[in-house]
Amino acid sequence: MKSKNLIIFSLLVIVFIFLIVVLIGFFKNKKEQKIPSFIESPQQTTPTPIPAPVVIPTQEVSTLTPLNIPQSQETQVKSSNIYPPLFNKKFIYIDLDYPLLYVYDPQDEVIKYINLEDETYKEIVKIKNDEFKNAWMSEDKTKIVFLANNSLKFIDLKTDNIYKLNIFTKNFIFTPDLWLYINDDKYSYISKFEKGKLTKIRDLGILNPEFVNLKDLILIYEKNSPLFSLTINKPYLLKIFLEGQFFDVLTNKNKDLLFVTLKENEKFQSKVIDLKGNTKYSFLWQTHKEKCSFDDVLICAVPVNFNPDNLDLFLPVYDEKIIIFDVKNNEIKEINLKQKFNLIKPKLTPKGIIAFDKLTSQFYLFKLESQ
Repeated sequence: MKSKNLIIFSLLVIVFIFLIVVLIGFFKNKKEQKIPSFIESPQQTTPTPIPAPVVIPTQEVSTLTPLNIPQSQETQVKSSNIYPPLFNKKFIYIDLDYPLLYVYDPQDEVIKYINLEDETYKEIVKIKNDEFKNAWMSEDKTKIVFLANNSLKFIDLKTDNIYKLNIFTKNFIFTPDLWLYINDDKYSYISKFEKGKLTKIRDLGILNPEFVNLKDLILIYEKNSPLFSLTINKPYLLKIFLEGQFFDVLTNKNKDLLFVTLKENEKFQSKVIDLKGNTKYSFLWQTHKEKCSFDDVLICAVPVNFNPDNLDLFLPVYDEKIIIFDVKNNEIKEINLKQKFNLIKPKLTPKGIIAFDKLTSQFYLFKLESQ
């Protein structure tokens, strides 16, 4: 009887110990399990749209100061200034397609266009003042790329979307699609940007390319290099377009003439040439393409001292004159400036030449003698 009880007791002890071991293992295993952590996904290589409304539907409001009327006391130019500003507000110049002048208004924090005929305006897109640095618009006026601090952003006005472009974007061109030149110090290539996605077009072994649109071709060059051409529909074919040391290139509205600043015999010159490189006219002065426009006629602001290294030096650049070259009639007119300016993108309009001055952030109207 005692032996039977002892056996039962021993079995109970064994079962009890087994249960204790199982429980200890269970709790130990549960304690050692790691708490799942959030996994940071890699940054997407293609930009994503910001789901915010872009275009602001507003009625045109006639609130602009009429052209060439006396300004208010607060904005009155000094009596020593010969040319009064066109408006009584400061803007940042984007584009001029007469009669529409596209600007960024830092006071209202908006990109708008101003109708120079009826003196009305219409807001296009709101951009905070601390974001906006500069902007460029496509020829069809449906796309805008703007510099926001140190990054580029793209506005598609057709779809009302804003996209942040790849951080390694060094340059771009409207073809009219948006093409980006991307250089991440390992790879340099051209990509097409569409609906927030990048599609690689081809590698490009040019470190600091400048782009010029020439109908079905894109001209590519570095400062003081030959002109290369890339066929838009066949982007795999890159070839030399014109030999030479081209510093700046600007095409006319018809895309059949080039205004170039180039180096010949170690000296910079300015010329109008055709697509075969034949010289139509040579100038004794030099300027930057940002200081010119080339529609039906060539308009350029000519600085006193041309500096090929940098257009935006700490020392201000002063312009000596504005030239108007009529290519068709081979005629040149000049406007000698009697006031200090640093003009960019002067354009001929029915009212005269309208240009933006970087020294004052103001627009000015220069009348021609015949007007």
